[in-house]
Amino acid sequence: MNMHSSTKIGLAAVAVAGVATVAAAPGAQAAQDCKTTTVTSQVKVADEKKTTEVTPAVTHVEHTDAVSHEESRFSTVVEGASHEAVTEDQFRNSVYTRDYTPGTAAVTGTIEHPAETHTVEHPAETHVVHHEAVTHEETRVTDRGYAYRQKQTGKIRYLDTPNWNGEDEHGDLGWVRFAGGDLTETVTVVDQEAWDETVVDKEAWTETVVDKEAWTETIVVEEATPAVFGPWQWDHFTTWTTTSGTPADADGQDGEDNPLNLSQIGEQYEQTVITKEAYTDPDVTLYFVEDGEPTTNLADASWTADEPDGWDLVDTRTVEDSPASDVTVVDSPASSVTVVIPAAYETKTNKSEKCAAVVKDASTKTASTKAAASEVPNRIDAGLAGSLPSTGGPNGVLLAVGGLLAGIGGTGAFLARRRKNA
Repeated sequence: MNMHSSTKIGLAAVAVAGVATVAAAPGAQAAQDCKTTTVTSQVKVADEKKTTEVTPAVTHVEHTDAVSHEESRFSTVVEGASHEAVTEDQFRNSVYTRDYTPGTAAVTGTIEHPAETHTVEHPAETHVVHHEAVTHEETRVTDRGYAYRQKQTGKIRYLDTPNWNGEDEHGDLGWVRFAGGDLTETVTVVDQEAWDETVVDKEAWTETVVDKEAWTETIVVEEATPAVFGPWQWDHFTTWTTTSGTPADADGQDGEDNPLNLSQIGEQYEQTVITKEAYTDPDVTLYFVEDGEPTTNLADASWTADEPDGWDLVDTRTVEDSPASDVTVVDSPASSVTVVIPAAYETKTNKSEKCAAVVKDASTKTASTKAAASEVPNRIDAGLAGSLPSTGGPNGVLLAVGGLLAGIGGTGAFLARRRKNA
């Protein structure tokens, strides 16, 4: 609320009213004439507001149950196979040894005998050697010649034709002459005719023939003593083996008179030994595999909805084909409405009081009375024109009415004063 503007308008209205009072009482005694002016105005205390009212959507939930099926795994027990004991035949032989005492060599002496010879006369030994003729070769020029090369094959041909066109009996073409020279022939010249030569291989000579070479005769001074073999005696067994044949001697020798043969293999013995006891394989649990070989690993077994023939149930599970679901269906959608709340105004009332002095003598006019009298037309005009200060809204209407009332009051005082003066 503009209290300042309201106060100004109220004072102006009081002033006009005061002038009218003074003018209407000529010749009266001096007194106080007060005028109370009440101005009522509307003051905005709240602006216009807009608010949105939201209505939520109306929905309901439609529930769909889960769809599932059962599937299982199956197994079967395969009994373990029985295995007989594993045996093997083993063999060993007796080994016999003997002692050997070497004999002593005879003590001998020697007699030297000269060679026995006679002589034989031998003629010279010859043979005939045939010698071929001695020749040499000479190269002689017979004509002028030219060399040609075939472009594609590289073949070379020598001709005595200087301008050969490159055609032969095969129709070959592409021959190019690349050299020229003399054509020669080789001639064998006999330097010495062939002849026979008698060659002496060995001159005639006298041969001394040895009928008996010189020799040394050994005579026994003391007879030798023979070697002595001890009797064969059992010594040990060979190591057990699976081979039934007779093994070789340790010394690798044979022969009764062989002094190196001091060991020999004797009779053979046999035994049967269990190398692996009889046993039974453990039972095996096989698990069903669809379209495949059974497995011993449960994790690799197939889950199946159909029970295979001859298989035992292991476990069952429920497989969800589609999960349960809740679907929210909107029956009516959410909506909103905008509500306008108008501005709020409050009524304010301002009161003001204006007092003026009044004289009894009509001819006595104070300066203030004259000023007020001269101001009345101006106030009337201002009130009628609505040029008094305005506060806007309802205040403007109230001020205009106040100015109009003040103008009417002033006009009456002014006309009364004019009549008095007349």
